[in-house]
Amino acid sequence: MIRRPGHLADGTPPVGTPVPVEGLDLALAGRNVAAAGGSAERFAVSFAAGRAAAERIDPIALAGIAGWRAGALGLRDDALRSVDSVRSTGAGAAAAAALGMDAADLGAFVDRQRTDRYWWPGRREANGYVCAVGGFRGLGGAWTAPPADGRPLDVDGAFAVRTGERWWRIDADAWGSRLSPLDDEPEPGAAGAASVLTFADSYLAWIHVAEPA
Repeated sequence: MIRRPGHLADGTPPVGTPVPVEGLDLALAGRNVAAAGGSAERFAVSFAAGRAAAERIDPIALAGIAGWRAGALGLRDDALRSVDSVRSTGAGAAAAAALGMDAADLGAFVDRQRTDRYWWPGRREANGYVCAVGGFRGLGGAWTAPPADGRPLDVDGAFAVRTGERWWRIDADAWGSRLSPLDDEPEPGAAGAASVLTFADSYLAWIHVAEPA
């Protein structure tokens, strides 16, 4: 189990060296991804991997896919539409490469993501664990007290936890996560397949999905 915040799907990043693209400022795009909570470095290699797999692809669409893969959670909906679009043009291999998966897995990934935002091809091998969020602020994390009282919210993919007297909302999917402070204790939502797990001796909150037998 990882001891710092992160997604288990990020264990093996794609390999690639960014190549300049006319009409697209890759450095600016990377900074925008970082500002949106993602990794500029991951964006760069994901974009490069996609371009290496198929150069005849809309670079803007590929940038959105790579940005989502790099952890920019707000790009999720647009990126899924872009994956569908590039698949229809025969450039699905580029989308798969940017996402760091085999092209043979791309169709199943897109289909599963429509109903399960936490699905990725390696989740079963990871025993259903998706990501860890939070962490101790003294080591670069978000919290000064261990999280507790985890609960789902009535929003797709969202949970809440309490650290000390403060409540936090967790939004996440297979690639990224976002923490937002809440003003008041939230009402718990309906339980689903995904859950948030906390431990008295850990500053991390884990998102886990029970895999069917």
